[in-house]
This record gives sequence, C-alpha cells and structure tokens, in this order.
Amino acid sequence: MPTIMTFETGPELSSAVLDAYARLLPLCASGLQAAANPETALFDLQIRDRRSGQPTRGTENITSTLICLIGLDRAGIAPNQIGLPSEKALSAALDRMGREQALGATGLAIWANAVLDGLALGDLLARIGVSLDDRREWADRLTTMEVAWLASGLLHELGRVRNARMFDLARSAVSVLSSRYDENARLVSHASAAAPLRHRLRRQLANFADQIYAVQALGFAAVVLCDERALRLAERIAGRLTELQGSRGQWWWHYDVSSGRVAEGYPVYSVHQHAMAPMALTILRAAGGGDYSQAIERSQRWILKNELGVSLIDEEATAIWRNIERTEPPIASLGNKLLALAGRYRGSEAPSAALCINHEIRPYEWGWCLYAASLDKGGNRGRHIV
Repeated sequence: MPTIMTFETGPELSSAVLDAYARLLPLCASGLQAAANPETALFDLQIRDRRSGQPTRGTENITSTLICLIGLDRAGIAPNQIGLPSEKALSAALDRMGREQALGATGLAIWANAVLDGLALGDLLARIGVSLDDRREWADRLTTMEVAWLASGLLHELGRVRNARMFDLARSAVSVLSSRYDENARLVSHASAAAPLRHRLRRQLANFADQIYAVQALGFAAVVLCDERALRLAERIAGRLTELQGSRGQWWWHYDVSSGRVAEGYPVYSVHQHAMAPMALTILRAAGGGDYSQAIERSQRWILKNELGVSLIDEEATAIWRNIERTEPPIASLGNKLLALAGRYRGSEAPSAALCINHEIRPYEWGWCLYAASLDKGGNRGRHIV
C-alpha cells in the first residue's frame, strides 16, 4: 500500500493576499451567521437583490452547507460560534441529500464528513442512498466539477481509513477526472461522452468551476498518492487558465474545450477571484507545482479594481457582491446561450456600459473564502490534506 504524504506547514501567501483576507475574514464570520438557519440547521439563507434572509434555491442549501462546514473546520472556527453546531448541520445536509437525491454533492458530503471525523464511509453512503460499487458508470452521470469534488472527498477520507478499498476508490475517481482532460486545449471538458443529454450537449463548453476544482483535486492527488501525472495535468490546466486570465485579473466563465479559448467571459464571479482560484493554485503550489502568486494577487485585486471601477466589498450590507455580468434582457441571454451551444461565442470583450453588478451572495462563498484564507496556517490543518 502506498505511503500517504502530508504537509506539516502550509504554503506561504503573499503579504498583499494576506492583507486582502484580513479585511474579508470579519465579513465571512458575519456573513455565515446571517446564512445559518436555526429552523433547518443548514446554511441556506442568502442575500438576493440586496435583500437578506432569502432562501437559497435548488440544492444550494446542501452544497453551501457542506462547503461552509469544510471552510469553518479548515479555519479552526467552531460552527457553534456561528450559531450552528457542525454535527447538526452535517446531519441535516445528509438527510436532505437522501430525500432530494442530490447526487452531485456526494463528494462534498464525503469531504465534510471526513474532516469532521463523522460517519464511516459505508454508513454515509447508505444514508444518502449512493453506491460507489459501479463507480465509473456512476461517475459518467456527474459533471467534471462534481467528479473533482468526489476525488477530493475520497482523498480526504483516505486520511482516515487507509486500506486497499479506499486507495482503489480514490484512484478510480482521480482516473475518471484525468480522463476528462484534453491536451490540445489544456483544459477539462464539462462532462463525459457518456453523460446524460443535458450535460453531453455542452460537453465541450466547460466552465471555470470545472477547471479550478479539477486543479484542486489533482493537487490533492499529487500530495496524497504521490501521483506525478495528476500533478502534471493540474499544472497544464492552471497554466492555460493563467494564460487566459484577463488584464484585470478576471477568471472567465466559459471555455471552448475544442479550441482552448474563452467562449464567454461573463459573468465574472467574485468567489472565483477571492477564494476558488487562490485556494486551488495554493494547493497546487503545496503539491510541488509552480508559483502562481502573481496570478493570485491579480485575482484578488479584481474585487477592488475591476471593469466597473468599483469595489465589490460592501461592508454595510455584509456582502462581497456575487459577480459582474452583462446587462441584457433574459430573452437575449437565452439566445446567446443557444448560440454558444452552436459554437458561436462572444469571448471576453464587453464595454463597461454593457455590464452591471449582481447584488447577491450565496453562503458557500463565505465558506470557500475562509478555506482559502486558512491555507497559510499549516498548524491548524486538522484532517485537511493541505
């Protein structure tokens, strides 16, 4: 059985990035307190259209809760300080998964459960109604973002249970994720060729979440499994993303995997800028990858200096506004999405007059911000890989 590598200290973040997080962390605590719902025991309240206390939509209640638990634990903040005990929130999220068949969140559930030292994996899967026995066929139903979550979750579970079956499960998830990589584009596709139709239709139109969660999971695989191929693929994807990064540090939203180019730049999301890209690139650095500190600094700077020349941090509203997006009627937006499926892309060009701020923030954005800000605190790593 291979030896698992772990890190006793985390990678160092630059002073500029640390200063940015020092400003954001008090907002994270306040934002999570407002997102915690004592009635449901979930992080399922958000700000929408500047109005606080709005219920999240779809399965966002489950995914946001699991991400918040991961972020709070990595930051060493007891969730009861936020007003929601971690065991209670995890239990509520798992119950919802069992009822709502939110299969895409399985990896996040395994990940949160592992770092909180919760149920045995078999008991967890039984509770949410999932079997990983036919894992490759099952993984075909997942988007690449969801496969990346699954790989990250299983790699964290491997820190608790080091047996041959766990190594096999983790390696299998990493293998499925790696199979989504396209060397010509140096990006991953949105789904597999055997995916359900709704995912397969836009298989070559992948989003930033597909890419950056893949970088993160492959970075974990390089650490835990000493997987050199995973490290190389993560480096290739991260390298292409930074080549395509906008002049103001933007991480664009959709990529054409057949050409490796930006398909649709907008919306540009704040959580990608202040949390998801920094955390994935920092983990990749910790795994032995390159130094992406300049890309991370540009990413962070966009929150304050962007296309609209305004800060997206609104301390009075306790918000980091969700994104900058194109100003267009819904029918025009739908038409452009259909054109994108047909291969006609708008790219990243947009005059500032055609852009606006989306005054929304979802709970998971606070969770990932905490997680990203905590990566320099190796001493508080707990059961986290990095």
